[in-house]
Amino acid sequence: MRVRLRSGPTLLLIAALTGAGLGTGRAASHREAPLMALDPAADLTDVYAFVSYDTANLGRLPSDRRVTFIMNVIPGQDPADEPNYFNFDDEVAYRFNIDNDQDGKAEDIVYEFRFKTETRPVGGSGGLTAPLPYLGNPHIGVAALQGITALDGPGSEGLTRRQTYIVTEIRDKKRTELFSGRTLVAVPSNVGPATIPDYAALAAQGIYSDNANGIRVFAGQRAETF
Repeated sequence: MRVRLRSGPTLLLIAALTGAGLGTGRAASHREAPLMALDPAADLTDVYAFVSYDTANLGRLPSDRRVTFIMNVIPGQDPADEPNYFNFDDEVAYRFNIDNDQDGKAEDIVYEFRFKTETRPVGGSGGLTAPLPYLGNPHIGVAALQGITALDGPGSEGLTRRQTYIVTEIRDKKRTELFSGRTLVAVPSNVGPATIPDYAALAAQGIYSDNANGIRVFAGQRAETF
């Protein structure tokens, strides 16, 4: 049987949650819901939570192990949907609400992702804006546009429409912005090797770690079987 992969924006968060226990979860809402069909960027196709199964994590004491949370949004995407690539919505607060004491109220810890879409002039400040979100080809005469190799700085000039985001932790109604104000960039769609020569390497740049608390995050397009 052949399984067709579809791409969709995905949020991934790995965190240590002291005392976290198993309980009932409510998550997915697919596009068959009439009102949700009007707001696909807020449509959660799937939410996952599990103890991270890498060797290093399983070697920790159970109380110290990290938990992985994954949220997929915008169902029914197809690789042929280009050039209208899907993004997170700047007006949507994407949240992982966590019940950490099993009292049935998912408000003990909240991790909130907020996005900001920016249109970046070609060639830097003062340049022209492009109608396409990604520019890159080895045959373009401008060296900076011969392939997207970075999410920020040199090599990212071809990301003419880019999404950055912040992650906020909410505990006891106190909001704390994580990652010390770093610029976190959502990984773009994989539009092919002419534009993005090494997509795996580019996607790896989108994994960010907060050394103060061990939290890691990723936001961007991922292929899945839904």
